[in-house]
Amino acid sequence: MIKKAYADTPSGQIHYYYGGPSEQTPIIFMHQNVSGAKTYLPTLELLADTHHCIALDLPGFGGSFDPPEIDSISRLQEYTMAFIDALSVDQFHAFGNHTGAAMAAEMASLYPERVKSCMMMGATLLTEEQAIPFREEFSGSTGPSHDAAYLKITWDYLYNLGGKLDLDNMNDELSAALRAWKMRGMIYRCVWDYRFDLFIEGIKCPTLLMCAPDDVLYIGHKNTAAALPNAKAVDVKGTNFEPYFDPNGVSNGIKTFLRENDL
Repeated sequence: MIKKAYADTPSGQIHYYYGGPSEQTPIIFMHQNVSGAKTYLPTLELLADTHHCIALDLPGFGGSFDPPEIDSISRLQEYTMAFIDALSVDQFHAFGNHTGAAMAAEMASLYPERVKSCMMMGATLLTEEQAIPFREEFSGSTGPSHDAAYLKITWDYLYNLGGKLDLDNMNDELSAALRAWKMRGMIYRCVWDYRFDLFIEGIKCPTLLMCAPDDVLYIGHKNTAAALPNAKAVDVKGTNFEPYFDPNGVSNGIKTFLRENDL
């Protein structure tokens, strides 16, 4: 059974889902921008029979506290480490999707004694030229308006990212996006300048790269695989919502990777 809880950190409360054998080294799941921890539930349900799983709502998302203005993804990483410390977790596996993948790489680089493995889905390694269309298309968020036009704008945004594949997922993602409209904009203003390239150079632990070929960041996934030849790269399904649409592929990929590395 996957349960919900809150952790008190110096900056505020963090909401999270958890499950699985507590004696195991936990896998910390960090979601992509726009989503929330709930997107991981189908995957967590398949992992929790053998692995301790913790998926948090990042600050500004879901049930977690709203932070002040941020101008770096590193600030989110710091909030997340404070959450991990609040749970008295020493060593852990870092799993991140899109923005969360960048955070996982930073953690693995900065805390090699604590991060036993780094797992990234839709890693964000892009050249300056490749980043141009991302800066243009993903550059902010639409906030509430009296005419409710922002509802349709946000719906269409998610629909075109792959939400159209499942109405239940669309509803969950819409709720998550509306709640997090302030943080979404902050992240998009700084994520494309994040020095992901420097952090991946410092990764020493076993590394897993996963992505769907129709994910918008598949090019970043391929670039990261080329930059980290010792990493295991796996294609999964599910467009931009792989943990929701392909929980079997994602959970099996994680289990196989950890087993192969005796982790």
